This record gives sequence, structure tokens and C-alpha cells, in this order.
Amino acid sequence: MNTDKKSWGNFPLFLLFLLILSIGIGLLAFWKMLSPGIAQNPVTTAKNSQPYTLGERNQQLASPSLKAMDDEFTQLVEHVIPSVVSITTTTAPDREALVRQFFGLGGGGGVSKSSKMGSGMIVSSDGHIVTNWHVINGASQIAVQMSDGRTLPASIAGVDQRSDIAVLKINAENLIPIDFGDSEQVKVGQMVFAVGNPFGLQETVTQGIISAKGRRTTSEAANEFFQTSATINPGNSGGPLIDIHGKVIGINNFILSRSGGSEGIGFSIPSNVAHRVYEDVVQHGRVIHPWLGVVMRPLTPGLARQLGLNNTQGALVAATLATSPAEKAGLLGGDVIISIDGRTVRDGKDLRNRVAEATVGSHVTFSILREGKPMELSTIMDEEPTN
Repeated sequence: MNTDKKSWGNFPLFLLFLLILSIGIGLLAFWKMLSPGIAQNPVTTAKNSQPYTLGERNQQLASPSLKAMDDEFTQLVEHVIPSVVSITTTTAPDREALVRQFFGLGGGGGVSKSSKMGSGMIVSSDGHIVTNWHVINGASQIAVQMSDGRTLPASIAGVDQRSDIAVLKINAENLIPIDFGDSEQVKVGQMVFAVGNPFGLQETVTQGIISAKGRRTTSEAANEFFQTSATINPGNSGGPLIDIHGKVIGINNFILSRSGGSEGIGFSIPSNVAHRVYEDVVQHGRVIHPWLGVVMRPLTPGLARQLGLNNTQGALVAATLATSPAEKAGLLGGDVIISIDGRTVRDGKDLRNRVAEATVGSHVTFSILREGKPMELSTIMDEEPTN
């Protein structure tokens, strides 16, 4: 009897143990179900998931708009590349060094030829090529290599040192010219592509934006520049800067760099400047420069106060030359030119650039300040005298 009572006395404890164990297992299962990061049953995952290959997954990631953009860029480059050329120039040995070598005299330096490389663009089916003047300056021989592998000699059709633009001529068939765009319509922030042959690497394309307009340099170039983030390196000079329509809006010219390499600050000559030089060379055989005929004087704060001006904005006329467009317009010493045809003139260099952009024979209107009072004058631009 004592044994039976003992057995029955342990049974409720055993039931309590089973109840606690069941509750614990249930809580553990519930916790696992709710806990983040807990892996699901691999068998269930394999049944319910639809695995993709790497190619299918990458294709899903490429949206239709990105693919369309990629196709557009590719077609754009393919359209432009045949119009871009590589230019190699050779400079003749120094004449004095040749004479010294001939007579066996020392100290004359080497007599080997030197060469340099640049880029250019075909702008007519007749074989005209536009590049930078500094690319071909001093060259005794010029060779042009095209994208199809042909290498041809080139002659100089005309140059404009002021704008750093040169026009070459080659004799070839099946040429594909590139179209000029209107650089006046260029906007800061728009996408651009620089095409050229940096370091002799042909058909190189880099992409960026127009970072700024109206940049000036310390050079005597009679034009302002576009600043671009598109990578420009040695050998890119003379090549085109194109917009998304494949039209030339600039001629790649130089970079600013502390290291000597590209740092995302490149400069291009506006296409309208190059187009004007090309048209002059083809139509007249030379570059025609417009002329205003004024002598300028820096507008200092002291002079501004004497003239009754609030600031130093504008180009101060010191005098006009006889029979010049400026004299015919009625400009006088002491006048301050503040705009030409609605375009602001900040100083004398601005005035020079605005005059350079005008066309000989065109009607030009000046906004001026005379003794502090606004006036408007007009004249017809003449060609710059040869002397």
C-alpha cells in the first residue's frame, strides 16, 4: 500500500513536467518564427522560390530607360568617331645646329627632328580639318590619320593665332564631316563628350558637363572659353567637344592642373569662334578681323568716382582713332561702354572679345554711360587695317 501511494503521488508532478516542457517547446518554436534573420527551411525555399541565372538577374536590373540611354550614347559615338582625326606634326631641325654640324662645330645642340601630336575634326567633304593653331605651329610636316586607318599629308589652309584655331586641308575621298553647333545656345550643366587622341590613343571618348561659360585665361586669346569636366589630356587639343546631338560646341584646348594630369578642369574654345575662322578661310583665303578703333584705359575706382559712376563695370574709352567705326559712332573719350548688342561688357578685355565676335559689315549697337547718363550709339563694323 505504501508503494501504490508513492507512485500515485509522483504522477501529478510528472504531468506538470510534461506541461511545462510542451509550453517551453511551443514558445521556442514561436520565437524562432518571429526572430529576424532566421533562415527558412531550405527545402521549402527551394520549392517556393524561382531561381534566376546571373545573366537573367542583370537583365532585370537594367531598366528600359537606362538601356535606351546606353544605346543612344553608343550610336552618338559611332556617328562622331569617323569625323575625328589624329594629327602628328614634325618640326625641322634647328638651322643653326645644322650649320654647326656641317662645319664640325660643337655647342649647337641636337639636330634631330621633333614631333608632337594632337587631334582635329573633319568639317567638310572637301577635306577641311579644324584644329588648334598651337598643334601645328612651327610644323614642317603634318600628317593626318583617320579612323579608317588612312594616313595622309595635310597642308595649312589658314590660321588665326588670336583664337588658337587652324584650318588644314587634305585630299581624300569618302570623308564624313561633323556639324557645327551653336555655342551661343550652350548651357551650364548640359552633358558633353570630348573626343580625341590623348597620348596617341585614337578614338578616345570622355563624358562630362559644361561646368562654366565665359571663362577667361591669362593668354591673349580673343575669346572666352567653356569650362568642362570631360577629361582632356595631352593629344586631345584640337578635337571636338560635342553635345548629345553629335554637334560640335567647342574645340578642346587646354587644362588647368597642379599635377600635370587631368583634374576635371578643361577648357574649350566655343564652336562659333572656330566656325567663323573656317568660313573666313574658305571664302576669303584668310581670317578677317573686325575693328572698332578705340584706345582703352582701365576703369579704376578713382576714375569711376570722377565720372560719377557707382562701380567700375564697363570699358573706359580713352580716345578713338580717325575714321574708325568708333569715331563714326560718336564715341568720345570718357565714355564707358557697358554693353554691345545687349551683351554685358565688364571691362576692356570683355570689349575686345565682343568686338572679335562681331561680323565685318554688321550693324552694332553700344550702350554707354556719358557723364553718368545712359546713351545708345550704333555703327557698322569695319575690317581691321593691315597696319
